[in-house]
Amino acid sequence: MKILVSLLLAGMMCALPSHAMAQVTITDWIGRSAQVMPGTVDSDGVAIAYHTVGDGPLVIFVHSITGPWFDFRHQMVALSEHYRVVSMSTRGTDESDKPEGVEHYASARIAEDINALIDHFGEQTATIIGQDSGGLHAWHFAMTYPERTDHLISLGSIHPAGLIRELVNNPDQQAASGFQRNMQENPDAGTQFAQRLRGSPPRPDDTPELSRLRTQAYDRLYGESIVNFYKANWPRSPVTLETEGFGFTIGEFPPVKAPTLFIYGKESRPFLNATLDDMWTWVEGELTMQILPGVGHGPHTEAPELVTPRILEWLGAAR
Repeated sequence: MKILVSLLLAGMMCALPSHAMAQVTITDWIGRSAQVMPGTVDSDGVAIAYHTVGDGPLVIFVHSITGPWFDFRHQMVALSEHYRVVSMSTRGTDESDKPEGVEHYASARIAEDINALIDHFGEQTATIIGQDSGGLHAWHFAMTYPERTDHLISLGSIHPAGLIRELVNNPDQQAASGFQRNMQENPDAGTQFAQRLRGSPPRPDDTPELSRLRTQAYDRLYGESIVNFYKANWPRSPVTLETEGFGFTIGEFPPVKAPTLFIYGKESRPFLNATLDDMWTWVEGELTMQILPGVGHGPHTEAPELVTPRILEWLGAAR
C-alpha cells in the first residue's frame, strides 16, 4: 500500500507544472511588495500562463511584445488591495504555449484566451488593461466582447483605426512603423528579434529577482510569435482606407461600449500623436484621455507614480 501511495503521489507531482506552487515577489516603485501565484488555463488546447494576486473584481493585464507580465508590477501591487489582478503571458511568450502558424496570433485568438481567463476565475466580466501589442489586443477584446468588458484601459496603445488612417498618408507614421514592416517582410526577423532581446543588458531598475525572471522570459520567447502577431494583425503596406488591420477595415470596427481610460506618453515613437485624433469616433462609452508630456511608449514603467494612482482613481470613480 505504501508503495502504491508513493507511486500515486509521484505521478501527481510529475503532472503538476514545475512552477505550480512557486510564488513570485513583485515590488512597486515605492517599495511595496506582493506575493503573486502562477497558474495556467486551457484556451482551446493552448495553455496560457498567468500570475495573480488579490481579491475583488477581476482585472486582466495584457503585456507588450518586449515587456513580460511582471512589467505591470507597479500597477499589480497597488490594484491588488482592491481587485483580483491577473497578468497573463500571451501565447508564444514565457511559460505559455507556443503554437505554430500565423492564424494562432490574431487578436481574435488572444480575445479567446482572455475569455478563458475570465471563465477560469468564475467571473462574467473583467477590466482589461493593455500596453503596446497588449493594448491593441485589449482594444480588440473590448470591441468584440462588449458584454464581458467592465472597463478598458489602454496604456500608450491607440485605437487601431487611428493607426490605419495615419498609415494611409502620414509619412511620419509610415516611417515610425518600419519595425513592424520588417517583422512582416524579413524572413529572419523573429530569430533576430529574439537574439536581440536575449542579448540585451540588464535593466537598471530591475531587482535581481526581476532580472532573473526577465532572462528566463526572453529565453523562452518564441520569436516567430512576434512575427506572427504582425503578420496576423498589422495592416500591410501599401495601406489604404480599405486595408484590414486587427480584423477589421477602418469603417468596420465595432464601437467600444465600455468606459475607457487612455493614458499616452506624448513622446511615443511607435504611435505618433496624430494617431490619437478622433479616437472618440470609435468609443461609445465614456472616454477619458490623459496625455503625459515627456513620457514615451511605456507610461506604466516610465511614470508609475503618475499612471498607477490615476488608474485607481479612475476605476474607483467608474465603479
